[in-house]
Amino acid sequence: MAAAATQRRYGQGAVFGSLAYDFNNPELYGEDYAVAEPVAAPRPRTRTQTRTQVHTRARAVVHTRQSIAPMSIVGMVAAAFLVVIAILAQAQIVGISSESVALQNQLTELEEQQSKLRIAYESAFNMAEIEDYAIHTLGMQRPRADQIFYIDTSSPDKAVVVADGANDGFVDRVSDYLSGTLSYFR
Repeated sequence: MAAAATQRRYGQGAVFGSLAYDFNNPELYGEDYAVAEPVAAPRPRTRTQTRTQVHTRARAVVHTRQSIAPMSIVGMVAAAFLVVIAILAQAQIVGISSESVALQNQLTELEEQQSKLRIAYESAFNMAEIEDYAIHTLGMQRPRADQIFYIDTSSPDKAVVVADGANDGFVDRVSDYLSGTLSYFR
């Protein structure tokens, strides 16, 4: 039978149903799989007393030396530095914010003052008040007919073109310089 089992190959024959063993029906499998007698239940164990002796030995206490890695120290210092920088930046932001609020308040006050000054400026140019002030306070009078003079500007304008100094020679330039220098000391 063992030789027949070794000659079989996987997937040679068609199987209809299940290939699981049915131990409740031993006639199907022949004498190889027959159960002769039931297996006996295992016997319960009995307890035996054992004596244990504890032996203590004096051991040397080993103190382990703990140390901190240098890179962790560098990391802690860098983190502390960044925290300090963040706090200083926050303090600067608060200072700038309070300064901005103060400048905003000052701008509001200056805008109010500008509107008041504009109203005062526009009220200052009342022509009736100006004339009254000029006549009564300053003592001014209206001009008489003999005090009015007219300037005749009907003649055409004239312009005289002066020769440019490009054709001046060296001697002319030196003499102009010396005359300017002498006029300075007089």
